[in-house]
Amino acid sequence: MPVVGQRDPELIRSVLERWLAARLGVDRVEVTDLVVPQASGFSNETFLLNARWGDAPDAVPMVLRSQPQTHALFPEIDLIEQQYLSMKLLAEHSDVPVARVLWAEADPEVLGQPFFVMERLDGQVPGDNPPYTVEGFVVDMTPEARREWHEHAVDAMTRVGRVDWRAAGFGHLDKRHHGALGPEQRQGYFRHFLEWATAGERHPVAHPAFERLVATWPDDGAHVDLCWGDARPGNQMFRGTEVVGVFDWEMVSLGNCESDLGWWLFLQRYSTDGVGAPMLPGMLDPAETIAVWESRLGRPASHVEFYEQLAGFHFTLVMIRLAEMMEFPDMAVHNPVAEITCRLLGLPVP
Repeated sequence: MPVVGQRDPELIRSVLERWLAARLGVDRVEVTDLVVPQASGFSNETFLLNARWGDAPDAVPMVLRSQPQTHALFPEIDLIEQQYLSMKLLAEHSDVPVARVLWAEADPEVLGQPFFVMERLDGQVPGDNPPYTVEGFVVDMTPEARREWHEHAVDAMTRVGRVDWRAAGFGHLDKRHHGALGPEQRQGYFRHFLEWATAGERHPVAHPAFERLVATWPDDGAHVDLCWGDARPGNQMFRGTEVVGVFDWEMVSLGNCESDLGWWLFLQRYSTDGVGAPMLPGMLDPAETIAVWESRLGRPASHVEFYEQLAGFHFTLVMIRLAEMMEFPDMAVHNPVAEITCRLLGLPVP
């Protein structure tokens, strides 16, 4: 469900040519092949482009990510500090495979919103619509290759939680206005997100879900890790079975990285049960995924059930926002995400 069509690509192209020329210190830059990929995600605007300058015989493939002008899925968006800076720090201080960020622009006068430009990686990305469990290169793999692919995918997810975020300089993700770092801050953020997404009106799934979660929230503040946030195969790029890129950092945060495991498992459930598709032969089942996570993190996953429930609640808030953006009010309540969340929490399905 990408955010598309918010701005004229031709206007973007002409502005970018001038902006890139100034950044590169050259007289002229030619931007070609500017497109908006139809599977580019739904929380930022994404443009693919090629840029050529000087005597270089070949154009340089790039990706531009911009905050959307008219829609917001999340209550707090800081494209430069949260996404650009996080990717820059990951490239410099970790083994998480990320695209190299090139330049950032915080001035909204240039393109209407802050944006950044990064290198474009080459590989295959598991699809969301239709999901990778139904169609695409993952379906075409042998079971043996698919298992290797899935193990590598889970391993790449765990690399984020293994980053020494304090040494790497991720202190900017400590959102103290939501409370003390740890469970208090997470609860504060989600309470704010809930009230913002529902505009203060009680939602038949989100509010009961949050009340249930608050009552069972684990006291796990001893584990404060870097959390990717949107942890799923669809946010990874592969060459064969190897992960060559991890992207979409708009949900990056600090907390127990078991939340990434919970999000991963919920999204896998959504991409199978939620669409009526079976697990593909060779894919790791939940128990196997948890075992890989535990082996990489070197600690038990003590609250997986809770964090998968939290993922469902979180995704339910996203669906509420999407329903408003797409002007489908019924979708705010009646959707597979809300149904799965209700089942996980033992709540009645509306």
